[in-house]
Amino acid sequence: MISSRFDSRLPFYLLAASICSMMVSLFLLQLFLGLLAFLWLFEKTGNKKKAFDVFTLLIAVFGIIRILSIIFSLYPASSVQSLYKEALFYLGFLSMSFYLKAMNKEKVEKIAFTFSISSIAVALIGLTLFNLRLVERAESFSSGYATFSSYLLAAAGVYIALPFSNKKKINWLLWSAGLSIIFSAIITSLGRTNIAIAALLFITGLIFRKIKIKPAVVIIFLTAIISLLSFQNNKQLLYRRVENPTGLSDRDIIWKGFDTLKFQHPFLGFGPRTFHDIFPYVNQLGDKLIGSWHNDFIQMYFESGAFGLLSFAVLIFIVIYFSVVYLKKAGQTNNSRNIILGVLLGTSALVLSSLTAGFISSPVLSIAFAFLISLLSSVIFYTNSQPG
Repeated sequence: MISSRFDSRLPFYLLAASICSMMVSLFLLQLFLGLLAFLWLFEKTGNKKKAFDVFTLLIAVFGIIRILSIIFSLYPASSVQSLYKEALFYLGFLSMSFYLKAMNKEKVEKIAFTFSISSIAVALIGLTLFNLRLVERAESFSSGYATFSSYLLAAAGVYIALPFSNKKKINWLLWSAGLSIIFSAIITSLGRTNIAIAALLFITGLIFRKIKIKPAVVIIFLTAIISLLSFQNNKQLLYRRVENPTGLSDRDIIWKGFDTLKFQHPFLGFGPRTFHDIFPYVNQLGDKLIGSWHNDFIQMYFESGAFGLLSFAVLIFIVIYFSVVYLKKAGQTNNSRNIILGVLLGTSALVLSSLTAGFISSPVLSIAFAFLISLLSSVIFYTNSQPG
């Protein structure tokens, strides 16, 4: 087993605080996760080696390729920003993965529940801002609507997989209300792709029998009521969406740029964060603030070339593959299976949302992704540590 130099309560509370601050304050997220990474630096090398696994290897390979793409970037002034903007993703994964393996199973389960439950507070913040007409789309204090809704998708995947307690009859109603709040926040963020993914998560929950019929009826009813009331309070952007339901939000222009540049610098790419430097049709964009390719796979290809794209795709594939394998593995406890299913649903939702947005370059969503991998890594570690 893995042991820590520090009192187990310290990394536990730092990790819980990091999770709770993800969508509330980027400063607090960086502070708490930075402190956790600082603790990790002082852990014994032998224990760090025990925590090393296939996910650590793949993230290390991905990081090395990103560094190479910075070194060989055509626009080093833009790309060098990645050194400090993406550092927390790597340090965050190493520290979260290590301390989740050093904790007992009960604390790991509490951390997973903290992630799912805290998303209700995040959703309430977004709904409140939207209903007060402070924003056109539901969003959080520290992020825009796209990051907000993608985060809630990942959290909803975990929330659905972690069932309510049967100790009290009212618990199923509270659980249903929480999921309704999350879904309503996603709907009022007005991201069409993410709304469709939320519906897919709901259907998947029914298929896996994580959402029973009675809670399903309550979730549909409450989500409809909350969403309709919210749109009654704030309908400006909704009207524009209804008037132009097929609007592509500049994605047709982005795809045209992809077609123009797709065979240039195919191996190491142009360098990270170079969208503004290389995009050939900036003047045609309706939103001049667009700074990414709105698709993580395209972005990874242009930033880090075919090698970067391959390492990114392999990382995602292995996470999903191991989730499926260990979900079927004999000897798992119900709680372990629930966490693995939550990782599978949350990761799949993030990946689907990345086809029209992106998560790997987001300072918040990349940490959520690292956290999901760390959860899976810890459950696999405990499973493999069992005798026989």
